[in-house]
Amino acid sequence: MTDVKLVLEELKGRDVVLFVADKDEISPAEVPFPVVFTGMGKMRMFSSLVKWHETLPEGSNPVVLNIGSAGSAQYPIGTIVNCTRIFNGGCELVHDCIELPGNGASIFSGDYFMSTQTFSPEQVKELSQQYDLFDMEAYAVAQFCKMYDIPFYCLKAVSDNLDGSLKDWRSILADIRVQFTELLNAF
Repeated sequence: MTDVKLVLEELKGRDVVLFVADKDEISPAEVPFPVVFTGMGKMRMFSSLVKWHETLPEGSNPVVLNIGSAGSAQYPIGTIVNCTRIFNGGCELVHDCIELPGNGASIFSGDYFMSTQTFSPEQVKELSQQYDLFDMEAYAVAQFCKMYDIPFYCLKAVSDNLDGSLKDWRSILADIRVQFTELLNAF
């Protein structure tokens, strides 16, 4: 857990809002923060952030926490990781990087699930040597929060190891939901 405990310490007493792509990744009734479900992908995430931001009361000081699943060849399934270097990828091309404070992992935020089913084994191996995790939403949140000067944190739970062996993503999300619920209720 790369600096996850430090992130939780920084969130204590703050007006945290969770942004989550999939409803199976967290249960709003089980965590002490408001949850915004967005759907998968950078565009859905960004659109949800815009709608949310339009409803913020004047003078509010929210902190955005993006949680969810990510693939990784570096960490075992179930590991929760703090992401501090967030790369905007399209296919395997990197267009930009946003760096957050702290010592955390890198995440490639692309347009597709990263696996040997969507990319060649050679591409997956090469990209896995450059980036710690892979998701489809983190960059959209980082970019939005940067634009509006909103404090942002990103915690991802490893759901697969990019090898094409993932059979039942939904059952893995159930385990991730339990982990995130316990983590977010521990402070």
